[in-house]
Amino acid sequence: MLSLQAVSSWLRQYLPFNLLSNSSVKLLAELMEVEFLPAGKILGREGTNPAQLVVVRQGSVKVTGSNMPVPIDAGPGATFFLIELLLGQNTNTTVKTTSDCTLWVVPSAALLALAARRPDFVLELGLKMSQEMAGKVEQMEANMQSEERRNRALQPYRVTTPRRGIVGNSKYADRLRRQIVSAARDPTRRSVLIFGEPGLCKDNIAALLHFGSPDRLKPMVQVDCTEMDPFMTELFGRGSREGLLHWIRDGTLAIYNVHKAAPHMIPQLRQLLETGVYQPAPAPVPLGSIDFPQAERQANCRIIMTAAQRVKAFDGLTTVVQAPPLRVRPADIIDLERYFLKVISKRSGVKLTLTPEAERQLITYTFPNNITELEAVVERAAVQASSVEEGEPAAQTPAATPQRTDAKGRYTGVSRSTSGSLALDKDVFWFAAQSKDRFRWNMLNSLPLLRQFLRSDVFPELINHKVVKPIFAVVVALLFIGPQDRAHNFCLSLFWNYWWPLMFVIYPFLGRIWCSICPFMIYGEVMQRWRMASGVVLRRWPREELERWGGWFLFALFAGILVWEEVWELQDTAYLSSWLLLIITGGAVICSAFFERRLWCRYLCPIGGMNGLFAKLSMTELRARQGVCSGTCHTYHCYKGGPAEPPEGLETLGCPVYSHPAQLTDNRNCVLCMTCLKACPHRSIEVRLRLPGVDLWSDHKATWYEVMLQFMLLGAVYLHRLPELEDQFGVDPVLLADKAPHILASIGVMAVPGLIAWGSDAVMRLAFNNSKRAAAAPAVAGGAAALAGTAAAPVPIAPFLNLSYGYLPLVWGATLSHYLRQFLEEAGNILPVTAATFGLDGSSLPSVTADHAVTEFLQVCGGQGRGV
Repeated sequence: MLSLQAVSSWLRQYLPFNLLSNSSVKLLAELMEVEFLPAGKILGREGTNPAQLVVVRQGSVKVTGSNMPVPIDAGPGATFFLIELLLGQNTNTTVKTTSDCTLWVVPSAALLALAARRPDFVLELGLKMSQEMAGKVEQMEANMQSEERRNRALQPYRVTTPRRGIVGNSKYADRLRRQIVSAARDPTRRSVLIFGEPGLCKDNIAALLHFGSPDRLKPMVQVDCTEMDPFMTELFGRGSREGLLHWIRDGTLAIYNVHKAAPHMIPQLRQLLETGVYQPAPAPVPLGSIDFPQAERQANCRIIMTAAQRVKAFDGLTTVVQAPPLRVRPADIIDLERYFLKVISKRSGVKLTLTPEAERQLITYTFPNNITELEAVVERAAVQASSVEEGEPAAQTPAATPQRTDAKGRYTGVSRSTSGSLALDKDVFWFAAQSKDRFRWNMLNSLPLLRQFLRSDVFPELINHKVVKPIFAVVVALLFIGPQDRAHNFCLSLFWNYWWPLMFVIYPFLGRIWCSICPFMIYGEVMQRWRMASGVVLRRWPREELERWGGWFLFALFAGILVWEEVWELQDTAYLSSWLLLIITGGAVICSAFFERRLWCRYLCPIGGMNGLFAKLSMTELRARQGVCSGTCHTYHCYKGGPAEPPEGLETLGCPVYSHPAQLTDNRNCVLCMTCLKACPHRSIEVRLRLPGVDLWSDHKATWYEVMLQFMLLGAVYLHRLPELEDQFGVDPVLLADKAPHILASIGVMAVPGLIAWGSDAVMRLAFNNSKRAAAAPAVAGGAAALAGTAAAPVPIAPFLNLSYGYLPLVWGATLSHYLRQFLEEAGNILPVTAATFGLDGSSLPSVTADHAVTEFLQVCGGQGRGV
């Protein structure tokens, strides 16, 4: 049981008792009785006379009323029905316990008796409460004026609602949604940095974050660093003029393009994020006056920033949300497009849809300006469609054949479906040409018979196993058992007079097409199929080791073959040429016996390495549309292999050299086997014409072994002309009669072009840098040291590794020129040589050969020169 003094002291902590004198409070305390009530009891009902004065000592109650917009929960210290009892009025609220309560109550009769006995008590209570009410009214007026000023200050910057949610069902969209929810529900209200490429609507993400948080009822304002002055006075204020940080209070502040803020403001922004403290800019003062800094102030708002890239100065101070670009989530493009069309349809009253061709075109474009560009493209297409609809009526056609022409037969790209909606075709969508797609023509779209042939079993399966495989076996056998020179063995003539020259003729047109019908790997596939049928599980590729050393292995093997060809005269020795074919075939067979797919072709084959190098000069390429692959494909059968996939995908074993067509940057690792074309169900694969050699100045991968290989092949041209070089430089042929000196001389000749190219590059770089330094010397003498320092810095030059690919067309032309003599002057004798192979007289058989002068002329055009 509390004493009278304790009860009085407790009452004086709360209104209205803290307004009364001690004696008045004691008078009330003397009358109070303790009452215990369970939850759910009514203390007073709206519209009735209260029975007693109630003070909540412990527990909680709920207050409701017809004039109250929301119920109010009250706890200890809450006082009810004092004014109603003194004035004899009905209560305008209903009070109900929500938990077990301890109450101090004064019966109405006792309270009225006290008021009659002590009128000064009633007078004091009325006076104090009126004064308190007047003070509250004044405070409310001041607060209303302050709130009005605040609203006027915030109104130009307010964000009222997000424009839309995160549209899309890709894993990137799901992750972005999770990041937004996590940041919005952060109880610490930590600052957030949203970064991503332009056009990703990062301001909308910021709005979603705010309106999805518990602060959604508080104001959100936005400022853009690109539109503020260098000192951000809109944000921080200047002098006596308050900035947004003052007016926003505990709301949300969005700062856009923070990466473009003036560098001298970054430390202040960092301090704001770290401590919440900021300093307004000094007030403008007359010239010559002292500019006093302003006092630091405390900000209580939550800060959300957007930027095009991550800002290192804010690392560790913010929750980071990365907005993924559309190019990595093309599956969301269709969802966004449908959302925009739905909005436009609702606005215009005309239902708009897309044709499948239009959807495919949209997801193949990378949208550099992301969602903003996509929205503009769809809006533009909708405007074009509406203009067509409002113009002349479309020609009347059967419903099964929707027209895309107007009454005059002009193509519009818009058709009306049987449901009445307008279907937009791909031709009403137009974009800026992408650099990787400029000057390309997809032959498969224009030549359906070519597409049909390349997707058939004829290419290359039937060609390889029904034609090439048996022919290769016959050629190898005849090279062993037949005559041993080119003039009497047609297989040797086919090898050196047809196969080698024609490969170089094909390179600019079809690149690495030879690898798709290569007899070496055909026998490797035979071995592989036999091993797999026996239940052997083939090994995966040791990619890291092969990427590091595979190119150097094929380079060394090719060098050995060229030396062997020169010193042992392979071109005129049939059985050695046959051994060369068998050695390369043996490498393919051995690799195929232990490893899956075509490891030999991609990493170790010397012919494949040369084919991949010169394929970069080709005017054709096989590529996949990245947007279609990443947006619609979930099986990757073109890469991994798998069963048939509707509507067009055929069963395949996957790419034999493990190259995904959407990831190709050059022609080196594409053997044009068309496996991906057969496997793809989405028509993503394209076989395109392009500018010859475009790989060399785009994003191809430069490697040292390829550079060494091309210079070695250039040296091989001179190696094949070693007797002429001996005559030109006066070298005694006897010196190279033995094998060892001949081998050393061969290696030296093949190394010379590379050494000359590297030496020339080094000399030119040294001369260029010296000339730049010399040009900077007068500036130093004139006192412009800072300018001279800039001028003296060498201008960056591309590395020799990259520049050396500029020799590749020369290497191709020189090598082709070397083989022109054999191709033009010997290959036409194939019929007489074939007869001689079988011991017959073929002198009467026709032959077609070119005059040596024609060969010399073409060699000069090819770059090899005269005298060959």
